[in-house]
Amino acid sequence: MKKNILALSFLAALAALSTGAAHAAEEDVSKADPARWYQPDDAPKERLRNLGKEADAAYGEALRACKEQRGKQAGMCRKDARATRKDDMARAKRIYDDYKASSPAP
Repeated sequence: MKKNILALSFLAALAALSTGAAHAAEEDVSKADPARWYQPDDAPKERLRNLGKEADAAYGEALRACKEQRGKQAGMCRKDARATRKDDMARAKRIYDDYKASSPAP
C-alpha cells in the first residue's frame, strides 16, 4: 500500500511538472515588425536603401547592447559593431551591384 501511494504521488508530481513544460513561452508582441519589411524593393536603389536601413538598425541594437559593458569590453564591443556594420554595408553594395547588373534596363 505504501508503494502505491508513493508511486501515485510520484506520477502526480511528474504530471504537474510536464503540464507546465508543455506551454510555450508567450510571444512578445510589444514590438511590431518594421514597415520596411513589407515594402517592395524591386528596384536596385530601393533594395540598397532597405539593406542599408537593416544594417543601421542592427548597428543600433549592437551599440545598445554595448552600453551594458564597461571598460575595454565596451570598446571592443563598439569596435566589433562598427566592423559588422562595415561588412553588412559592403555586402549590401555587392548585392546592389549584382541586382543592378541582372535587372533589365528601363
